[in-house]
This record gives sequence, C-alpha cells and structure tokens, in this order.
Amino acid sequence: MRKILAALAALTTLLVAAPAIANAQTGTSQVYVTHGLPLDKVGTKVDVYVNGALTLDDFTFGTTAGPLTLPAATYNVEIRTPDGVTTLITKSVAVPAGGNFSLVASFVDAAGTPGINVFSNNVARTFRGTGRLSLHHAAAAPAVDIYAGISPVSRFFPALKFKAVAGATNGAKANLTLPSLLRYTADVNVAGTKTTVLSLNKVAVPAHTVSNVYVVGSVAGGTLQVITSSIAVG
Repeated sequence: MRKILAALAALTTLLVAAPAIANAQTGTSQVYVTHGLPLDKVGTKVDVYVNGALTLDDFTFGTTAGPLTLPAATYNVEIRTPDGVTTLITKSVAVPAGGNFSLVASFVDAAGTPGINVFSNNVARTFRGTGRLSLHHAAAAPAVDIYAGISPVSRFFPALKFKAVAGATNGAKANLTLPSLLRYTADVNVAGTKTTVLSLNKVAVPAHTVSNVYVVGSVAGGTLQVITSSIAVG
C-alpha cells in the first residue's frame, strides 16, 4: 500500500502558471463558466453578460456552462441579478489564443469578497488508465492543505494519506494524475493544522478526463462545499 501511495505522490503535479495550449494556432480558446457563489438558499440565480450581451440567463449555483469558443481578446464579464438591472460582479478577463479556461463566480479571498476566479485547465492527454484530478481553492477560507488517499483504506488507516497540496490560498489550483481504477479520499485542512473543514469520499477519476473539483462557499457562513465538472481530454 505504501508503494502505491508513493507512486500516487510521484504522479502529483502542481499547477504551472502557463495556460494549456490545446487550441494553439487556432486564435481561439475554450472557456467554461461555473457558478460557485452560494449567496442564498434558493439556488442564487444570476445572469452572465459578456461585453454587454446576455450570455447565460438564470444561471444557477452549482452549474457549469461551456465550452464557449472565444477569439483571443479581453472581455468584460458581468454577473448581474436575474432582472439584469443590478451588477453584482464585474471583471476584465484577458483570453489569449490556444487556451482552455474556467471562469468561476466565487469568493476571491478568505474574507468572502464575491468575484471571478480564472483558472487555466490542463487538457493535455493523460496516460492510459489515468485521469487528472484538478483541485481549486475558490472559497472564503484560509490557506489549506489537502490530503489524499485511497478509499476506503485511508479512512481506516489515516497514516496512509499523503499531503497532495500544501498551503493553498484562494485562487490556487493543483493537478493530480491518478489511476482510474481506484477511488480516492480528499481531506481539506486548515493549513498547518489537523482541523478538517471538508472531507470527500469515493472520488472517481475517469480515464482521459479532467475532473475539476472547486472548493467554494464560506467556512464562516457554513456553506463550504464542492462543485464538480469534467472535460474529456482523450
């Protein structure tokens, strides 16, 4: 078992700053939009405008739209109330050519400021029998450590878990390339402590797929949770 965990640790690859180049030479990028702001208890519907045009109507918390194929440019993205009158969030987003990106309406700092986090997606093909688990910190929460293990073994033997991410702050992301035959656990701890604020069990990582996991919500507000989406890369 320790050999398996050592192999998993070796496969773990932290995020690099450069965007993926899946659409290189095309002059466009693929863009996904995820609603990760639990501002009320009835789905927090919003409208998303791009350069003043309504792009997503009655967009509900927890959902992901896309991919949108966008020419390389800088876009003005607005999150408005469903009547289109009140602008809740506005952000200028530069979209270079040849990338794959996720725009996540979420809290953008530990204090709980609503905004838009922009993450690049690594859509390079994975090895046979493996998939990519992509973890994102988009919550009103302090810096966190993330421990991973094999489900359910690591629940009975916590010492078999390994630290996959250390000291991640809001806006950070990490990629783990993992065998698809297994299921995994993930524990989100306040950085440097044993205080677990969120636990996941039986996490599947389908082969040749990017499984995006966004940690969203607020620790103080009791709404910390995950949103998942997937991108085929095979």
